[in-house]
Amino acid sequence: MALLLFLLCGFTVYGDIVREVLISHTYETKVFGKPRQEHKWNIKPVIRICADTNVSVVRVDKAIQYWEKLGYRFDGIYKSYTPMCFEPRYGEILISIPDVGFDGEHMAATRLYTSTKTKEIIKAKIFILPKNASKERVLEHEIGHALGWKHYHQRYHMMHPSWKDGGYDSEGLEKDI
Repeated sequence: MALLLFLLCGFTVYGDIVREVLISHTYETKVFGKPRQEHKWNIKPVIRICADTNVSVVRVDKAIQYWEKLGYRFDGIYKSYTPMCFEPRYGEILISIPDVGFDGEHMAATRLYTSTKTKEIIKAKIFILPKNASKERVLEHEIGHALGWKHYHQRYHMMHPSWKDGGYDSEGLEKDI
């Protein structure tokens, strides 16, 4: 029993050491300013997933949990099996396969629709290639764009434009409660 407790404590300490190294490493990069949220929602958006994307409701739920920890709220998630699943509705974030003109170099992309008067987000559309639907951080990052966040060139930050340099560091993101 004592050996088991020692091993468990050892792994906990090791985990903390690794985390501290990663955090200190993120501060070594030179980034000026803070992440920017250019637009905001005035309502809780609902998320609709087009069936042909191969994105599951469970995967989207996991992705929005990241943002819910930061204070964001959503009005539900559902999958759409209609053949005309290509335009987002008011108050909705639509997850769809890319349309014509999508740059195949990207894993995904997001289009925001905003009010010209209030600058608030009224709907958003996430384009994702089916092969990227289950990759870690891709949906979290694109939902960040659908919430109005711009790219932020801090290594290991969720909104970093490069997938290999992105991560789960939410430091600096302001809560929009």
